Amino acid sequence: MFGIKTFIKDYLYIKVSSKLSNDWFIKKLMTTFQADQPGHRANIAKADMGYGWIHYGFIRQQKPKKLLCVGSRHGFIPAIMAQACKDNGFGKVDFVDAGFDSTSENHWTGVGYWLTEKGKNCFKEFKLKKHIKLFVQTTETFAKNYPKNKYDYIYVDGDHSYKGVKTDFKLFWPKLNQGGFMLFHDISVTQTLNEGEYGVWKLFEELKEKNPYIAFDYSKSGLGIIQKK
Repeated sequence: MFGIKTFIKDYLYIKVSSKLSNDWFIKKLMTTFQADQPGHRANIAKADMGYGWIHYGFIRQQKPKKLLCVGSRHGFIPAIMAQACKDNGFGKVDFVDAGFDSTSENHWTGVGYWLTEKGKNCFKEFKLKKHIKLFVQTTETFAKNYPKNKYDYIYVDGDHSYKGVKTDFKLFWPKLNQGGFMLFHDISVTQTLNEGEYGVWKLFEELKEKNPYIAFDYSKSGLGIIQKK
């Protein structure tokens, strides 16, 4: 895998052999997986996937074989990750979400989608099942059930409290291969919202002191990337 500095220069270059070169397909995918949430800087009407482009381009360029996605309200980013693997011709995403909704203290805007039949089967329409597997369970349970799993690319978008995201970091950093990448959503949200007090920003501030990193749209929701050296 190339170093993180190479990505700074090349992440927007995508050798497209994909339906993602087709605006109609992009809009359909974004609509199905409800990509119009403000946190991803996406715009369905313009076929602009926002942070989805960063994930897609990064995976196409870095070509990770084993990927992990922690959390997603309706599956937009895990679907993009799986599509990138499909277009690479290899790669598999383990997608973990506890399936919490607003009745849970730790739902973090989750709507219980992954407990529904629609959620469990949503990746089939785009023929992504070969490249993604859904695990409806907590990250603690997943890490305990699959202790030997190792990854090249890990995206963390689950529990956004400081305690919660630090728990996910401690669970999965040891499972990240040397040279691999860990990405964090909402690194810029510092306030307390209806779902709780955000703490991803605090963890990312700690991690970037010791690791090579990139931060995007730092004045908005934010996407942070660190590399394991």
